[in-house]
Amino acid sequence: MHTETQASDTIDGFHLVIDALKLNDIDTIFALPGIPITDFLRIAQAEGMKVISFRHEQHAGNAAAAAGFLTQKPGICFTVSAPGFLNGLTALANATTNCFPMILISGSSEREIVDLQQGDYEEMDQLAIAKPLCKAAFRVLHAEDIGVGIARAIRAAVSGRPGGVYLDLPAKLFAQSMDKEAGKKSLIKVVDPAPRQIPAPEAVQRAVDLLKSAKKPLIILGKGAAYAQADAAIKTFVEKSGIPYLPMSMAKGLLPDNHAQSASAARSYVLAEADVVMLVGARLNWLLSHGKG
Repeated sequence: MHTETQASDTIDGFHLVIDALKLNDIDTIFALPGIPITDFLRIAQAEGMKVISFRHEQHAGNAAAAAGFLTQKPGICFTVSAPGFLNGLTALANATTNCFPMILISGSSEREIVDLQQGDYEEMDQLAIAKPLCKAAFRVLHAEDIGVGIARAIRAAVSGRPGGVYLDLPAKLFAQSMDKEAGKKSLIKVVDPAPRQIPAPEAVQRAVDLLKSAKKPLIILGKGAAYAQADAAIKTFVEKSGIPYLPMSMAKGLLPDNHAQSASAARSYVLAEADVVMLVGARLNWLLSHGKG
């Protein structure tokens, strides 16, 4: 078991990971404890972080993804290696598909043993398995790179189209130590990872012209509008324009269900009759017949 006593002039991997998360305003971890994650979570709690424990990694991952969607900060899920990692993969893939910022962090076997297929305990090339199911996947092998690894994972999770990121932390990494001052300097605070983008004026003008010429316009509110927390701006636009709107399931609550311009009760009719549709944070996916009907 890891003890919290360490030389005052050094810092270990456990504390570097915790400090890197806290530096980026992350104060909650969703997890299922197990070696070496148990020691990490115990220290995280002692350092003031909130740890929410689950009985299955998939549920912990889904909770982290939901937290990411609600806060616009990546939800953090910790698992043990191999079976714990595999259980968390479903949540990671779901977060990526649904654009929820989430980071799955798993312990793993030592890289040099895995690569030689020498039969380590719970041996598995987790990074290779995770890559097809997430936006990005990183592995940290040295204590001095923990800050970089966590910063890159955070930026990847929330930049552009949000999604799931995998971060592989071999068990040996947590026990590594380095000079405390150098360790502090190695940590990185991610600044403005998802800057707001202003559309080209000519694109805005084309949209305005289309809406002005429409006889039966319709606004469709999607998950992206809810993620952006643009409730006030959307309410103002809808009410000033007078255009009816249709909220997708993940956009429920942006405007009241009993709003005078809500077309939810006539969904099939307005989708069939609209001559111009303005999508706000929505995609023409299967819920909208892929835009074909």
